[in-house]
Formats: sequence, C-alpha cells, structure tokens
Amino acid sequence: MNGDQEQIARIVSEVLSQLGYQADTSIPAIARAAATLTDTATSSPLQRPHALTDIPFVEDVDPLAPPFSDVGTKGGVDDPTRMLRGWTGSMETELVLETAVGRYLTSPAALLHVLGDRRRAVAIVSTQGTDYKGERGQWSGTGFLVGPNLFLTNHHVLNSLDVAVAAKIEFNYEITPENLLLGNGAPPQATQIFALDPDRLFVTSPTQGGLDYTFVWIEDAAQATFGAIPMERSSFTVEEGAQAFVVHHPDGRPKEVSLDDTDILGIKTTIIHYSSDTMGGSSGAPVFDHRGRLIALHHASRRQAVDLPDGGQSDVVNEGIKIAAIAIDLENRMRSGGADASFAETILRQVKGSDTMSGYFGGIGREIASGATGPEAVVDTYRGTDQDIDIGFWNIEWLATKWTDEKKLNGAARVIADLNLDAWGLSEISPAGVEALVSRIEHIYGDRYDCAFSEPDAPQGKQSTAMIWKKSALFGESINWPASIEPLLRQRSDDPGVGVEAVHGKIFDRRPGLFRFRTSGDLPAYSFFAVPLHLKAMDEGSLRRRLASRIMARAVEEISREYGLDVILGGDMNAPLASGDFATIEQAGFTILGAQDEQDGAFTYLKAPKSAIDNIFLSPGMKQTVGATDYFIIAKERSMSDFIRSVSDHRPVAMRLSLAKAARPAGATEAADLDAIIDAMLISEKAQRTRRGQRRRSPTTRPQ
Repeated sequence: MNGDQEQIARIVSEVLSQLGYQADTSIPAIARAAATLTDTATSSPLQRPHALTDIPFVEDVDPLAPPFSDVGTKGGVDDPTRMLRGWTGSMETELVLETAVGRYLTSPAALLHVLGDRRRAVAIVSTQGTDYKGERGQWSGTGFLVGPNLFLTNHHVLNSLDVAVAAKIEFNYEITPENLLLGNGAPPQATQIFALDPDRLFVTSPTQGGLDYTFVWIEDAAQATFGAIPMERSSFTVEEGAQAFVVHHPDGRPKEVSLDDTDILGIKTTIIHYSSDTMGGSSGAPVFDHRGRLIALHHASRRQAVDLPDGGQSDVVNEGIKIAAIAIDLENRMRSGGADASFAETILRQVKGSDTMSGYFGGIGREIASGATGPEAVVDTYRGTDQDIDIGFWNIEWLATKWTDEKKLNGAARVIADLNLDAWGLSEISPAGVEALVSRIEHIYGDRYDCAFSEPDAPQGKQSTAMIWKKSALFGESINWPASIEPLLRQRSDDPGVGVEAVHGKIFDRRPGLFRFRTSGDLPAYSFFAVPLHLKAMDEGSLRRRLASRIMARAVEEISREYGLDVILGGDMNAPLASGDFATIEQAGFTILGAQDEQDGAFTYLKAPKSAIDNIFLSPGMKQTVGATDYFIIAKERSMSDFIRSVSDHRPVAMRLSLAKAARPAGATEAADLDAIIDAMLISEKAQRTRRGQRRRSPTTRPQ
C-alpha cells in the first residue's frame, strides 16, 4: 500500500468511525475493502455508457489572481478580499494549533450527517442521442435534485430535449455501508429510476460560451423520496484554501465522494477552481463547502500543474459553475422575455438568499452589453452597479441602548453587508450605536459607510433616526428643513394652543431628518432627498399620524419647489402616508409611488418630472397603493434570509432606483419647466387656502 492509498484509507476509517460502525475499520482492512471494490467495479459485467471528456473551461486557471479579480470593486463591494474573509469567518477568530501535523484540516462531525443526507438527492444520468458536439452516441453523467420537479446537471450531459427524453435518472446507485465494511463490491440492486419531461420545463446554457447547465422537469416522486439540495445565491461562501467536496458518479461507477486534496484554488464571479478528485462521469455533480452547502455545479477538468496549500502539487484542476452565477443568468433570461423566461422564473423561486456581490436585487433592472451572453453577461451584470441605487429602511429597535452587545452588532453588520444596499434609513437608533455599526461593517467586511443623524446631539439611549451610505456610491449630507416646517417638527398634538388632541404628545416623537444625496464614482449624475421616518403605532393616536403625514407633504412641496428633485420617505409608518396629502405636488407633475409593508414599514416615493429614474423595484411583501404601474415592478422571487429575524423583530424593506440609459445630470431641469411647476403649486395652494377659508366661514348645516 503506497502513501496515497494509506492516506485515503485513513480518511475512510475516520469517516466510518464517525458514523458509528463497529466492524473492523482499521487502515489495512479499509485498504483491502477498497481494493476489492475497485477490482469488482472495473470487472463488473454491468456496462454503462462512457462519460464525455475534454469539456472546455469557462475561465483559465490563474493561481496568482486574487478572488473576484474579474470584477474587483466594480461588483459593488469595496474590498472583495476583506468581504470574503468576513463571510468565511477568518476575520473573527484566530486559531492556535499546537498539535497539527502539517496543515490543520478537519471539519465538524455534523458535516458527515449533512453530506450523507444530501447525497441522497444525487443520481447517475444515462442517456443517448446527439451530444453537444453533434456526435451520435451514449454517455453518462451526474445530476441532482434542487427542488420540486427540478433536476440540475450539465448542458453537455443533457444538451437537448431529445437527449433529456431518452435519459434514465437513477437514484440510490451506491455501495451500502454494510458492503463497504465487508469489502463486498457487488453492484447495488436497490435503485430507483425516474423519467424527465423537458416539455414541462427545460432551461439550458451551452457548454461552449455558456455556463454549461441544464434544468429539467422530473417526476414528483423523486424529490418526495430523495429530497433536494437547496440552492443559494451567496458569492462569498468559501475562500481559497477551503475544501470542496464532490458527490458524484465517476466513470459511471456507484456514487462516491471526493475527500482527499479538496482544496479550492481560485475564485471568480462565475466559477471556482478546485483540486478535488473527479473523473469523466462526474460532470453535473454538486460541489459542497466545508459546511455542506451547495456552492457550485461541477462541469470540467483540465490537466495543469498547480501548488496546493499544504505544499503538495496536483496535476489536475477542476472547475465548477457557481450557483450565484447561474441565478444571475436565469435572471437575465427572465428579463429578456425569451421562450424560457417563465421556466427561468420558476427555477428562481427555488433559489434562496441574497448575492452580496450583486446586491439584494441581483441583476433586476440592469442592462448588459449588446450581444453579451453566458459568463460575459453575468460579469456585466455584476459590474452593473453603476446603473442603479439601492436604498433600504430598517427599524433596529435595540441599536439605541444595546449596541454594545457584540453578537447583536455583528448580526446587524452581517445583514447590511449581505444585502449590499447603497443607503439605509435606520430608525430607533442612537448616534453612538450607528457609529459602532458602521465601524463594525468596515472591520469585518471592508465596506466603507458614512453616516449622518436626524438628532446628532440626542442623549444616550434616546431612540432616533439616521442615514448611512456607501462612500463609493454616494455623497450625503444632512440639511435644514424649510423654515416654515422646522417648528412643526417640534409641535405637540396636545398643545393647548393647538387644541386638537388632549391625550397624545409629540407629533414626531423621533424627529425626522432631511438628507440630500448625490451620486459619486461611475454612477450617472443624480441627486435626491431621503427622509427616514418612525411614526407612532396605530394604537397611540391616528390623529398624530395624519398630522405627521400632512406636515411631510408640506415639507416635500417646499423642497420640491426649491430643488425639483426626487424625494423618498420611508421607514416605520404603521400606516401609509395618505396619497391625498400629496395632491398639490401631484398636480405639479410629480409621480407618487407608495408601497406599504403590512407589518413593518412603508415607502412613499415622489418622482420629479425630470427624474433620472426610469424604474423602481420593491422588495417582497410590499403592495402598490398608489402610482403608475409603469414605474412599479415587484421582485417576486426574492426572499430575505431567516437570519434577519434573529437580528431584529422588524424586517427591512428595500427599493432599487434604476437609472435611465441617458440620465439627466442633476440640476439640468430647464428653468421654464421649474417656473411652470412652481406657478402650478402656488395657484393650487392659494386655491386650497381660499376653499379652507370659505369652509371656516360657512355656517354648519344639518340635513332636514
């Protein structure tokens, strides 16, 4: 037994011990069993189709290139390397290893359970027909279930509808634990075979010039029996030097898992390179990280000498297509409105989480270069951060008094880094808490935010509101409200001089701030206002909410007269700002878009007549209450991570402002247009004052 065989036998022995098997699991016994299995497998009378080989890579292997070198900071992340370290945990802990021999490399024992469970969803694919090169024959590969009626493999495994119809999908083709211990290499008998129906769903990306994937419809019973492997968008799941475990059917053999020399060698936006052992027939296999999460779709191998992190060498490099890149490609297909757009939308409903690199909204609303397809289009989408501005509002109710709690602070930093929005309106916070949050985001993830406060001198522990924004995308500042509005923000509804309400207090218990932003970097010139709000709950006085709504409407009218810019009001409103309160500004040509989150928050977006924004996209759970549908599209397939619920009782709400192709520079509105708007406002306001005066003078009458 040579050194490599001994090392493999040792790994298998440890795995079986973790699983609790009490038979002879010594290294010599495992080596004998492996030899028996290998001899039996190679001499088995069961003849399976050959595996396709020489599959082209999407990206050349460059061991010296830093992660995400293909997009760098164009992907909307200030420091991709720091972001990667933040997500993989290497910024949070420092291990001191005193007993490691060589490179210390273990995984939690629970990984055996996770991989053992998810391996059930992996199947061998056998088919025939005309392959992706146009040659006739029969071949085998690997594939796996990713949701109800959804089977995923490579394009070069299932390249056409005819090939998919001819395919046999066989689950449970694997050596049993008992036979492994006994060294019995008899071919598995208890397999289940399912058929595919590409007429019901078939989406494929070509092997050459594409991402080499195929989704196809499979019978219901497959997922009911063998489960599914969840798909997630995350770009920053693994780092170089981490492990990539492949569960596959190499050369048509019973199911195997790659455990030795599984190092990740390189990371780009569309692919990862790794040294895990594979063979022909492994194509279409799932690639898992050290926590058992699906990170890529294996599709190709190449002969190339590379250095491994432990000082050894490998003469083979594998390439896997990242699940996050596949999701972006599906979004591009959905937006293009082609024949498979509805199929792509169906698949996207099964993709969870947020892709930090592309932001919470992914590629929605972004345009790619004419003629760009496959990997090029995906990279263009990631680079499209200069086409939009993403804004969110979030009530982090503990950030006023409990921001010193490390776990809570790290959790909020993680959510903000993951959703990767350009600006956030935060409520129920304190200046000290927000400053600590901004600092923590940069320390762990490398993203640099600035901040400003509605009440910068608020006493310690007082709940307030604030804005934070990415320095690479926006310049922001707090500005004074119009002189006629400022006194109203301090007004109380139970003031005897007002005489409108006797039991309730301040109209704005959390003083709203007025913040002006303009774009920076490569973004088209665009300026807008944002106001983070937190109004009293429904059981604390509807009158105060109505007064607050009308005060905000007057404020918007005044700043719109002066600046003619878009205004975004957002946060915890507990009821949508009544559209009727904005009648005057609506008559002046502004478009009012309101959306209410039924539980936590709301938006009112006032779009100026000469606005640079061509579309607005809103997060799920939000409903259109007013406004033109031409400017309102819901991102239905998005779902926020359950992790957010462990950070705050309130769920963030988010919007994407999609900039027009030919964005008008800020302040480019013609003077005549502004004069017309102002005149219309003044006339309307004067008429309203006249009507109000007439109502006050008219005697009250009752019906006879």
